[in-house]
Amino acid sequence: MNKICLALLSMCFLSACAVGPLVSQETARTVGDDKNEWLGGFGQAGYVIKYTRGIGKDFDFGVQWESLSLGIRFKYAFINQESGLSLAGALGAGTSIGGSHYYGDLLMSYKSGFFEPYSMVRVVSVKTDPLEFKDEDTGKMHFTVGRAQYVYGQATLGARFWLDPNWLLSMEASSLFSMTKDVKISSNVFAGAAFGYRY
Repeated sequence: MNKICLALLSMCFLSACAVGPLVSQETARTVGDDKNEWLGGFGQAGYVIKYTRGIGKDFDFGVQWESLSLGIRFKYAFINQESGLSLAGALGAGTSIGGSHYYGDLLMSYKSGFFEPYSMVRVVSVKTDPLEFKDEDTGKMHFTVGRAQYVYGQATLGARFWLDPNWLLSMEASSLFSMTKDVKISSNVFAGAAFGYRY
């Protein structure tokens, strides 16, 4: 397992710190009006299950469940083409182990036949829950960790391969970067893959 993923898992479980979603597996194109998409995948950041519903031609609503987080997201496509360039923005919020998060994405993709490469830049703001260790938990020590907030970014490159109009295979690689001075993230890359069905 990649060192950053192990570090994130350890950080979450040992210090009750939260992270936002680590997986995208999504292009800038929307699902389509009154259409649905299910996606399940696995990688170095753990598992992901996503459901997306097309609310309009250019607007999607989705639910995303990952190893470390659960949340909802809304996506709007500024440019939305069945073939060619698409550009979209997304907003999401949810809960994580030990806290909550909200984030914004900027997505770009280009569909050419069965091949659809995509890129995403994500900014995530995380709030961790306060912790209080009382005497009965620690013996003689009593201390409190107040609410903390930090921001990090994520850059993702990936591609979808449309096996037919409904079935897809998606693969991506991501890297995290710090946007808050007290958060240190060493150079890292983690990858994953997913299968999806759109109907």
